[in-house]
Amino acid sequence: MSLAVDSRSLRLRGKAADRSAPFADPSAFWLRSFKKCGDKAEQHRQLLRDLVGQVATSPGTTLFDAVEAGVPAWMVDVIASATGESAAQVMELIGVSPSTFRRKEELNERLPDAAGHRVMGFLRVAASLHRLLHESGDPEQLRNFDVDGWLAQWMRVELPELGGKTPAQMLRNPEGQRAVEQVLERMRGGLPA
Repeated sequence: MSLAVDSRSLRLRGKAADRSAPFADPSAFWLRSFKKCGDKAEQHRQLLRDLVGQVATSPGTTLFDAVEAGVPAWMVDVIASATGESAAQVMELIGVSPSTFRRKEELNERLPDAAGHRVMGFLRVAASLHRLLHESGDPEQLRNFDVDGWLAQWMRVELPELGGKTPAQMLRNPEGQRAVEQVLERMRGGLPA
């Protein structure tokens, strides 16, 4: 007796299959929640919150497709403005040189692949932090807590749990990103509120 498997039978059916590809154009992931408002800093904070929410609720295939389509260079300014960091600090975080960034921004091109993966890593860590804070924190205290600013600063702290590396350094590859998410998970009870 032989076992024949039809690859189509292994695909998800119904609603689950619909969620796995919500964007006909994967590059739309980055623009889906982009809304104009008067205050540019507030616009960037809202866009970052929306992207973090999308990362938290999207299946891995959607995140993969979004990174493969390319992360727009303007994400450097969005992250910088939303977290209170300088663009230079964000460039250092994602591993892109100022000259490469300027060139990509001027030509309205996507970030290099490695930088795009680090941006997604940052968004995944932010999504984990937001989830943990909302699960373990007091909603009243969370209203006045600058999650994005705290995260940006925390990303530069050398942690013994990461072998003396910073979370930002660990964004270089998926294994490091998982290690950072595990540290956040272990911090669950001691997160600031």
